[in-house]
Amino acid sequence: MENNTKSFVISMERFMPHTFQAEKGEGLFMSHSHEYDELTLILEGEGYYSSLEQNIKVSKGDLILIPSRLHHGFVCTEPWQGISLHFYHDKLPAYCQYLFHNAEREPDRIRSAHLNEEDMRWAEISLFQMEKEWKLDKYSADSYVLMRVALETILLLFQRNRVTLPSTDGLNDQLTIQEVLKEIHASYHTQITVSELASRYFLSESNLRKKFSELMGVSPKQYIINLRLHEAKRLLQQTDKPVESISYEVGFTSSSRFYNFFVKAVGVTPLEWRKQSH
Repeated sequence: MENNTKSFVISMERFMPHTFQAEKGEGLFMSHSHEYDELTLILEGEGYYSSLEQNIKVSKGDLILIPSRLHHGFVCTEPWQGISLHFYHDKLPAYCQYLFHNAEREPDRIRSAHLNEEDMRWAEISLFQMEKEWKLDKYSADSYVLMRVALETILLLFQRNRVTLPSTDGLNDQLTIQEVLKEIHASYHTQITVSELASRYFLSESNLRKKFSELMGVSPKQYIINLRLHEAKRLLQQTDKPVESISYEVGFTSSSRFYNFFVKAVGVTPLEWRKQSH
């Protein structure tokens, strides 16, 4: 089977201390974009990241998340160094997908978080481990798992350290649904029900369905099905596991039920999709 260990990572780049002379400053904010997502940790120095509507000052400890296809630029004002990770977020495992929910709802914005010293060291170690595994030549299933866990760690640090706005009724609903999403992405492979989710957040089942559908555009049940199918496609593409094994792994109670949902959503059988995606 083709080596898919690096399937979600495009590249990793380290930038070393440097400054730009004033006469060379013109054009440094010239925007560019790329088809992949970018996650950058600033290790030293200061500078700015910009997009059409933003100009964000960044410094040591800042973690910057730039969505794909967003035109952006940057400039260093004090000698800086850091590390950038370029990847496809739609090829990530299911739990990482939850962490990109807001990015997909805000495709035209750079998002950032400021890490304290301890969290910054944790993020740096995780990036170092990702870089080490990504540079390996030989295929290793363990390498993929280590890279996934490292990226999940960094994204969780990002999520935890983002600045939150004061609560309002509307924001409270959003925060509740965010917690529900977190539950779904952590346990989509189990027989979790909408009723259970609603009870955990002291909502009626109908109320949860209403709030969830308004924010997500689909019902909680359909979201779980879509997530299971997304993860099944990833496993079909990146592993040699039998279709029946994958169907149970992602939470379907029978392979025939999985088959029916897959054909309805994708238009071909799981095996046909696997052949087409290689």
